[in-house]
Amino acid sequence: MSVEIVVVNWNGRRETLECLSAIEPQLADVDGASLTVVDNGSTDGSATAVASRFPKTKLFALTENRGFTGGIAAALAGSSARNVIFLNNDAIPEKDWLASLTRAIDDAPDDVVSIGGKIIDLDGKLIDFIGGVLTFDGHAFQTGFRDPLGTRNEPAAGDEILFACGGNMISRREPLMKLGAFDDDYFAYLEDVDFGWRTWLSGNRVLYEPHALVRHASSATSNRLGNFERGVLFERNALQTAIKNFENLRDSIASVLYAYLHRLHHYATTRNPRAGELARGFGVVVPPTTRNFLRRVKRKLVGARPLASIDDPLTTMQFRALDWVIANEPRLARKREQVQRLRKRADRDIFERFPLHFIPTYPGDDSLMQSALFRMLRSELPSVDRKLSEIIHT
Repeated sequence: MSVEIVVVNWNGRRETLECLSAIEPQLADVDGASLTVVDNGSTDGSATAVASRFPKTKLFALTENRGFTGGIAAALAGSSARNVIFLNNDAIPEKDWLASLTRAIDDAPDDVVSIGGKIIDLDGKLIDFIGGVLTFDGHAFQTGFRDPLGTRNEPAAGDEILFACGGNMISRREPLMKLGAFDDDYFAYLEDVDFGWRTWLSGNRVLYEPHALVRHASSATSNRLGNFERGVLFERNALQTAIKNFENLRDSIASVLYAYLHRLHHYATTRNPRAGELARGFGVVVPPTTRNFLRRVKRKLVGARPLASIDDPLTTMQFRALDWVIANEPRLARKREQVQRLRKRADRDIFERFPLHFIPTYPGDDSLMQSALFRMLRSELPSVDRKLSEIIHT
């Protein structure tokens, strides 16, 4: 089999059927092309609809939602194809998409593991993916996201990019698997950024192919997950990416962790009930409140009122992400060792091509990144300071 196209679905019946309808006519354009759908325990009849409408499609009907990375892992475990394509279920491939991707990977030098295609919005007017940047703390942004087409300098066919978007990319399966493919602990988000970094540090490369074009609904599946759960995944996966991949963890992680604590402190002290208690200076005495009879009875019944409480979703999101990292510390340490054993290229060489970005993104980031302590903790790897509006449409 020359190429296997993998589409992961979770309760996206309509989008997935539209996606498969656009793929199926293109299968005849490439010898040995096949189509696989992984259904993540959908409850909207997706699996039945796919089996009925596309009987030649290989279908993995999982009993639970294993996320994007779990779905990809299930497909790869049963694949023997020379090349594999990952395509979002809410994407619609344009004409010659499949032929362009397969031709690009077949013509690429041996050190190329993956090639990323171009992604635009459903109306064909706005940029979704033409490349991206990595931030100092493991986050990433898609260059020109939601800017009008033609307003950004787009890479040419065959140009190097740091990572391909997992929503439209092709990889040579054998080196993909040797590098560990997508990290299944990510569930969703930033798994493609992590894999791109691992590709480069292993001495290999990622290229761009603008003729492999898809239109993308953007966030159709993400919206079903919800902003809160999505935020937890973004935060914990960014921390994972930094911990696993930085060559010199001692030098690089200081600014990452200080930024995380700064953001957590900002949320905790500005968005929660009685947050002033969290920032009360030592020796500052809070005058006791006068308690009448009813208050004394209430205290007996329900206990003392907490000094402070956390009920803000953004603060909770940060704590949940940090808790996951701490709870999985031994696992992360083992994964870091595995990643670093692959290293054949220094981080300095990678970031001379693709500088790390320092971009104020969170509330309080402007003061954080201008602070003397943060500047002392900044890694000396090649980097640039940018505004978010210079990267994406805001």
